[in-house]
Amino acid sequence: MTIKGLRKVAISLGALGLLALPLAACGGGGGGGGGVVTPPPPPPPPPPPPPPPPPATIPSANSSEYLRNYGVGNTGAIAAWQTGATGRGVTVGVVDSGIKLDHQDLAVNISPLSTDVIYGRNQPQGPDTHGTSVSGVIAAAFNNYGTVGVAYNATILSIRADVSNCSDPKETVCFYGSDLARALDYAVANGAKIINLSLGGEGPLGAAFENALGRAINAGVVFAVASGNEAGTNPEWPGRYASDPRFAGGIIVTGAHDNANQIAGFSNRAGVSQTYFLSAPGVQIYTDCEGNSCWIANGTSFASPAVAGALALLLEAFPNLTGKQAVDILLRTGRDAGDTGTDVIYGRGLLDIAKAFQPVGTTSSPQATGRAVQVAIEPGAYVGGPFGDAMGRTDALGTIGYDEYERLFRIDMGAAYRIAPRRSYQPENPTPMRQSQVTMDGPGGAKLSLVAAVPVETPEPILNRYTPFDAPWLGDEVKQEALFDVTAGRMSFAAWQGRGGSRSPFRTGSGDGFAALAQADHAVRGAMVFDGLGFGPLTLSAETGAGDRRAPLRSVEQDVSSYARAALDWRGEHGGLSFSMGALDEKMGPLGAYMPTRSDFAMPSRTRFAAFGGDLSLGRGVVLSGEAGFGRTEIEGRFLNLSSAAVSSTWRMALQSDCPSWALGCSRLTWEISQPLRIESGTFSAFLADVPLEYFDPVTFSERRFSASPSGRQIDFSVRSLHPLPGGSMLQLEAVASRDEQHRAGAPTGYALLGSWRRGF
Repeated sequence: MTIKGLRKVAISLGALGLLALPLAACGGGGGGGGGVVTPPPPPPPPPPPPPPPPPATIPSANSSEYLRNYGVGNTGAIAAWQTGATGRGVTVGVVDSGIKLDHQDLAVNISPLSTDVIYGRNQPQGPDTHGTSVSGVIAAAFNNYGTVGVAYNATILSIRADVSNCSDPKETVCFYGSDLARALDYAVANGAKIINLSLGGEGPLGAAFENALGRAINAGVVFAVASGNEAGTNPEWPGRYASDPRFAGGIIVTGAHDNANQIAGFSNRAGVSQTYFLSAPGVQIYTDCEGNSCWIANGTSFASPAVAGALALLLEAFPNLTGKQAVDILLRTGRDAGDTGTDVIYGRGLLDIAKAFQPVGTTSSPQATGRAVQVAIEPGAYVGGPFGDAMGRTDALGTIGYDEYERLFRIDMGAAYRIAPRRSYQPENPTPMRQSQVTMDGPGGAKLSLVAAVPVETPEPILNRYTPFDAPWLGDEVKQEALFDVTAGRMSFAAWQGRGGSRSPFRTGSGDGFAALAQADHAVRGAMVFDGLGFGPLTLSAETGAGDRRAPLRSVEQDVSSYARAALDWRGEHGGLSFSMGALDEKMGPLGAYMPTRSDFAMPSRTRFAAFGGDLSLGRGVVLSGEAGFGRTEIEGRFLNLSSAAVSSTWRMALQSDCPSWALGCSRLTWEISQPLRIESGTFSAFLADVPLEYFDPVTFSERRFSASPSGRQIDFSVRSLHPLPGGSMLQLEAVASRDEQHRAGAPTGYALLGSWRRGF
């Protein structure tokens, strides 16, 4: 094998500073004359210099030591360092051309067991720097000098196995299979968990090497092997052993890419070994820094040690892993490049240590009941708006989870409970509707009405028929509704069903804010009017409804919310009063939450609510109105519950008047201030696993409690005007300002300007 692709450059490695301190000087003299001269008092000692800042615990992403070699950042190693993984305690065997034992940037990480396996030579430090440069990519020390290795606290077991008497006269350094076999056996016997082979050739290495390779893999050792620098369509040997069933899962063969994540022109491709192939930085790699210079290296020889370092980080951070599991994790978490999925160029993709340090597969958190909770961030899931940021501002839901490989992670269960989306000010779907109504009179003044509404048939546009106001996840559903209404004397009964976003006609009166959370698509209502009481008509009504829930790219959650409400309404000559009470049942989560029912994060809940409201005519077209509502919510979650019920409130006050003469044709003007539904009190509780001090400590559990109330209180201010236009059309304009949006203290004030135009035909 020819060593090439190395050149040395001068670099600035920083300057040394000296701290100057004053020195005390002594002097003497004599003389006649009388008297004794008293010397002046000595000046006060200078204050001590400030203590130096404490050394950084991990390399800074802005330090020259880190930035000098882009390859370290490209691998995502800093994500592992931030968890405390640095390779400490993991021995990496480097079978190569030896190592400089007193190297300025490596000596602290070189094992004293480093050796030379060539009989009769005993020179672990050879004349060639290739092995030293390879080792620097793995474990150059974090010492504010030179560069830093991927696993900068790993131990390098250097095993020199090169010879110079090569069969090819063009080769200056080569390796024989029998020597490599002894090197592998030595590495296994002396505690190596990973072996890096930055070497290769055109053919298999023979039975002795293959037997040693099998012994090593059976002993739990895994390999990072360079793919070769011949721009071939397949890796060289021994890299190609990765696809040999005898060694499957024990080898990662590594190609090289540049800082633009493009495969290097010289790098052998994945080819037949694509299932076990990763690419790592191998172009213009700074390594082997001493004095004021470093080597710039090119080749897959300097890509495979990045993979070896990544394996060391995994094995330190997750001591339960086997070597093959660590290999599998790196392959599964490779960053896709080239053709989608596994391909013949990049194999499984680019080395991505940051992703490898995230849970892989299904993650579960142990529970005291013995039943694990499946941890998954559901796309589009959120808590009910009244909770605001209550979930996101607590650390009480910190616990542990185990991924598919039984790796232990610290997780925040609260991350699954995202804050509800901001209120949408979009107008309802402006699709023109055609309404048909049939009314039949019966005996005794009874009346039967049937009303159906469907969209007006219009030609299909060339572009997608959805407007910006449609929700594409409603599929092919169009807005349709039907209402059946029977009135007999003082009694009435109505049944309604809608689809495609139709809104229940019963959503009026006090308590509507709670009933609306059910998002009913079918409802029934019965009412009785009591008149002739001397103080105006009194209406007693009861209604119930239920609905499905929809979200983008999710299956429909059927009949997951329902409500029932009873109301008492009174109308007088100058105003009216209303009172209602009811219950809201939600299988997904409380107060409008969207947590899929199959998820362990679902929080089935029941809310009992009451509301009252009224309006009063003050004369001259001025009407004052207001309402308030209160709820009490209980939750039966799979791991998160309310130890004390959540109490919520909402209120609104409005003043409506005729428009002044300067209001540009306005007929009515409404000023309104309101508070959306908000949790006022309540305590969440969860019995969760504690984060252990040590990896294999037994699991303990504790109860966590935190407030269900958000940090802020949203207050909405709005002004609304109505403008009749010629031809019977109507223009409505509205301006809204929201303080502490989504009940988040300090949230920027939100503003909205709305306009809508309607005309009946």
